[in-house]
Amino acid sequence: MKKTILATALSGVLMLSGCGGEATQSGEPTLPTYESFITTSLAQPTKLEFILNGANATVPVPNNLLFNAVDGTIELPTDDSALSNPLAAMGQIDGWSTTASFLIPFSGQLDDATAAASVSLVKISDKMTGNPAPEKVLVFPTDYFVSVSGGNLVITPTKPLEPAAEYLVAVNDSLLDTDGEKVGMSQSYASLKSKSRPYESGDLVAPQQLTYGVEALVEGATALAGSPVSAESIVYSAWFSTQSVGATLAATKGMMALAQGSDYSYATIWKEGANPNEAAVDTIGQMTFGAGSDYATVLASDANFTKYIASTTERDQLIGLYNLTAPNTVTVSRGTVNLPYYLETGANWNTQPFESGSTSLAIINDAVTDEAELNNFSEQLVGYGINPSEFFADPASKLQDIIGYTFTKLNGSQYDTDRLVTQYAPVPVIKSIEEVNYLLFTPTDKTMKGLVIYQHGITSAKENSYFFANNLVANDYAVIAIDAPIHGDRSLDEQRSANANVLAYMNLSVLPVARDNIRQSMLDLITLRLALGTNSFAGTALEGVDLVTNPPSFIGHSLGGILGVPAVAQSNTKLESPVDVLFTFKNSSFVNAGGQIANLLLGSGAFGPVVTHNVALGGVDGYAAFAETNCGTPGTLGYEQLCLIAYENDNAANYLTLINATSQFSFAAQTVLDTADPINHASVLNTSNTPVYMAQVLGDSTVPNNVLGPNETPPTKYALRSPLAGTESLAAALSLTPLKAVDGTGTKQKPFVKFDADGRHSTYVIQQGDTDENHHKEMQAQVNYFVEFNQTDVTNTGVLE
Repeated sequence: MKKTILATALSGVLMLSGCGGEATQSGEPTLPTYESFITTSLAQPTKLEFILNGANATVPVPNNLLFNAVDGTIELPTDDSALSNPLAAMGQIDGWSTTASFLIPFSGQLDDATAAASVSLVKISDKMTGNPAPEKVLVFPTDYFVSVSGGNLVITPTKPLEPAAEYLVAVNDSLLDTDGEKVGMSQSYASLKSKSRPYESGDLVAPQQLTYGVEALVEGATALAGSPVSAESIVYSAWFSTQSVGATLAATKGMMALAQGSDYSYATIWKEGANPNEAAVDTIGQMTFGAGSDYATVLASDANFTKYIASTTERDQLIGLYNLTAPNTVTVSRGTVNLPYYLETGANWNTQPFESGSTSLAIINDAVTDEAELNNFSEQLVGYGINPSEFFADPASKLQDIIGYTFTKLNGSQYDTDRLVTQYAPVPVIKSIEEVNYLLFTPTDKTMKGLVIYQHGITSAKENSYFFANNLVANDYAVIAIDAPIHGDRSLDEQRSANANVLAYMNLSVLPVARDNIRQSMLDLITLRLALGTNSFAGTALEGVDLVTNPPSFIGHSLGGILGVPAVAQSNTKLESPVDVLFTFKNSSFVNAGGQIANLLLGSGAFGPVVTHNVALGGVDGYAAFAETNCGTPGTLGYEQLCLIAYENDNAANYLTLINATSQFSFAAQTVLDTADPINHASVLNTSNTPVYMAQVLGDSTVPNNVLGPNETPPTKYALRSPLAGTESLAAALSLTPLKAVDGTGTKQKPFVKFDADGRHSTYVIQQGDTDENHHKEMQAQVNYFVEFNQTDVTNTGVLE
């Protein structure tokens, strides 16, 4: 286990006891008795579950007592360091979740009616180890809501907390149990809270001083906000730091931008250890352009279409429709684009996340507090041709210079052997350069207004663009599409493919790899956009397209939209550099996408049972044995859902066991995924002033409109109420205007179009049945109009809610 430091002192008792040891508190209090209000609180029948030592040690999270101050990551007590362990997976993250619900446990059942008034959430200006002052007291229910689940107090953000920010949470004794008694604090919290029992030495000095400071700030902040909470009434408090959002996307884009100038190249940035396999990094972004042929001819011979998308019968029907309605108008060509691949492709493809290409600036900062180590590190900088004074004046600005280099301490050990990708070391190692195939649809007459980059949904492939690209081409727009990683052409083999098994991409077993499959996908889109700005189109199907004065548009369906929000947000964030035009998107359309990925998946009719079943296999005692005995053959249609139903029917208590397991998984998964989650990038996209279109269908069974919880309509059986999950929360975060039938026809700005339940999740791509033909036509028309005019035109309100 890594050594965990709180402020300047080690609160080792927390970590050691959390590992099951019988550590004892170090440092004796100077006075023998507690204050009377603490004694009264300790006598309450329902008390906080916060125990510092012993085999049953527990600290509610988020809490910076469980934080590594050397490398700036979460550090939860566990003896299992494998990344398949969610606790270890969370240990790769540089802060707590900005969106996940968090639970504060008590020993008895809680009264829901008194929950809201008992919670204070305060944003502060600096770390508690610095010079913090209150910035904002968050407001219930605008910023968060509070509920109870048995003995747990559940606090759920209704807006994402700010990334890389500092917060305080406190619970006061206005919270009652179901017998009407005030809740009390635990013995361990009392030992930190009491001022009549100060610790003068030992492990608990720093935590006690921290508790004093947190409670004083909460008291002062709430008084100023007009909702005063006295420090005496507080039965629990914590300081927590939220994680960075988008640091890897932004920093990697920044390195690519630097490589467009004369001072740096890809090879001088991704050097030595940052390019361990000596990949041809200076070929990043290079494109090849194949000769084009008529749409019907290419589709008829495209084996990927019938392998990944549809049957030969459907293919032939599509060709027949094209030949009937618009023959010889669409040219399809293929080519490749060289994209850096930051993931593994060998045996560890699903266990190894991104690795940082540089030493963590946080670890450097910690090491050089020693003067001898400072001199040692400075000498190594000089050896690499880096001016130490310039480096220490602004280390982040010299990131490109230290990427790839290793540094050693005076004792010969290497700085930062873990190489975690965090805000302090945000740029990943390049493992290989992939020649990624693309499909390109262009008008045969070569009359083009612009270009669209399209990204498909999960378990699909780029070839589903055959269904609708003709509609954009008919409006004189070219369409280019690539596969997401581990999809279609980019499957590692027949088994290691999301088209064969969704879990190949949606890696529930190793959450950091799941996150990095997503980040790889986003970086692919950013790099493709850059490549389209740096390659010559002379003599190609795109000849004459000017992406400087008329940047490309982005269209993403389902997962494609989930990936698109962060990719477009980061692409359109200005670097105040001439290269900005190489990254810019004109506008973006996200169809049937959503935010807060963990609860979105749990709340999905399609994916919720799959996720819950797999969580239960590893996290619910006895479930795996039950499944093997009672659930038939894995992989058969509806296997996971039927197995869950059988398990629930076997014992009335089993459903609660499942929902507890999924809640714990959701907290861990969302903590890992938050940095890449679209709900956290919405504000960045808003700041860029990028025009955005969104659409949903009522009751979408794949990406839910909302995640309302098990007891609401419609219920989300395996996910608790999650106000940031689903399509509508993302649309709200993007400040879009919901449009229903009552809003009428005509042009609409900032549209979020709500189609009725006759539409289906994939209706945008292709008509799904007898009832959604008009929905498909309207969706296509609306998106096509938006691509051209940055607003949409509603013509058929009969397909809207």
